[in-house]
Amino acid sequence: MRIVVSLLNYRPGLIGGAETYLQGLIPALARVRGADELLLLSHRENAGRIAAEGAEEVVVDRSARGVIAARALEAFTPYRARFAERALEAAKPDVAFFPQQSIFPKCPEVPCLLTVHDVQHLLLPRNISWADRCFRWAIYPWSLRRADRIIAISEFTKRTLVTHCQVDPNRVVAIPHGLQRVDSKSPTAIFTESLGRYVYYPAATWPHKNHEVLLRTVAALRAEGRLDFWLVLSGKQTSHWPRLRRLIQRLDLADRVVHEGFVSRERVAQLYHGAEAVVLPSQFEGFGLPVLEAVAFGRRVITSRLAVFDEVGLPAANQIDFTQPDQLLEAMRLPVPTVLTHPPQTWDDCARATLEVLRGMGHRGAGQGVPKCISCWTNTCL
Repeated sequence: MRIVVSLLNYRPGLIGGAETYLQGLIPALARVRGADELLLLSHRENAGRIAAEGAEEVVVDRSARGVIAARALEAFTPYRARFAERALEAAKPDVAFFPQQSIFPKCPEVPCLLTVHDVQHLLLPRNISWADRCFRWAIYPWSLRRADRIIAISEFTKRTLVTHCQVDPNRVVAIPHGLQRVDSKSPTAIFTESLGRYVYYPAATWPHKNHEVLLRTVAALRAEGRLDFWLVLSGKQTSHWPRLRRLIQRLDLADRVVHEGFVSRERVAQLYHGAEAVVLPSQFEGFGLPVLEAVAFGRRVITSRLAVFDEVGLPAANQIDFTQPDQLLEAMRLPVPTVLTHPPQTWDDCARATLEVLRGMGHRGAGQGVPKCISCWTNTCL
């Protein structure tokens, strides 16, 4: 079977957990695919960005900016990205896999598998920019209808799709993220010996990541003379970052907070290794991969109280109300490492489950039973 994976939406450094998903899953698909053929569809700026041994590259001669413009036009107008359609058709796939929330090009004539990471715009719309909300409302419902099968990255995400998007539960399968095994004992150089104890939060500065609450809690501990650690942040500095930077100054935390920005996976590993605790005070998570990563590195994990953290097996004692400084200090005394109630799967496990879905779709042959899109503009062609 010929499987085409669309990486046309891949934007390194800008897509958060979806990037970790692609970097973990795609090489694993290449490892466990057996006799199936794996083709990676990307634009010229992304060619070779994800190494997958034995996979064939299909590259469209467009820049990242050109692809983004085409996606927006397909979402809001009758325009069709013929260049992407032609590239997909030329690959002669039996099935197409779209691992990033939406289907692009919009009208493929083969069975389609879609991965949904979150539908936060339905639950916490205030955390999503107006422009992003418009795009999501334009393309996400159509993509959910167009997909033959849907992967949700957690049971929580599946329930959200069924409850809020009226998706048939029989079309959705929950396949959680995998985890790359690491040597939690390997030596590493922490960035400065003078820093001492620190708490680490790896997350882009989106509003739902709740950096503000964490900063205010740290400031309260300092005011009470109970702050004996630094706070180290990493991740994309979004348009929300200037506001957070001003808050750090107002709270007099400039000498206690370090933000390293978006860093390499190697650097993230170093930061995990040296952390006294890894914190996730998020208001919303589609899965919560940093929990698994922190546990793999033998760290103490402290999160907010979310259903998805129960799902990954995080004990209730490690889930706190981050507005309460005493709860944070109490959690800082929990045993190390944090032990999950059930072991996570590997990326190879995730890839095998994904292949099972793809093979079940592909037995019909390319394009059989998939209606041709005639009127994208109406958003009701399926």
